[in-house]
Amino acid sequence: MAKKFTRSPTNRFLGGVCGGIAEYTGAPTWLIRLIAVVLLFLPPIPFLLVFLIYVILWAVIPLGTAKKPLDSNTIDAEFEVKE
Repeated sequence: MAKKFTRSPTNRFLGGVCGGIAEYTGAPTWLIRLIAVVLLFLPPIPFLLVFLIYVILWAVIPLGTAKKPLDSNTIDAEFEVKE
């Protein structure tokens, strides 16, 4: 099953865009957020451009589904029936 790029429903600070990028790439979330902040204040790239790109990604990328937390008394198991 291929990975699907979605905004993170659990690993989010504002819109879940950086959390979604981190989950998709496997990079640490703090690193993605640090890169976003550095790009936001980098002199050659205007602040409004980076902010606009973030807002567009927030609007375009669908929100992922949150995994249901398990009760401590529940055993999580997947079974596959072979015939």
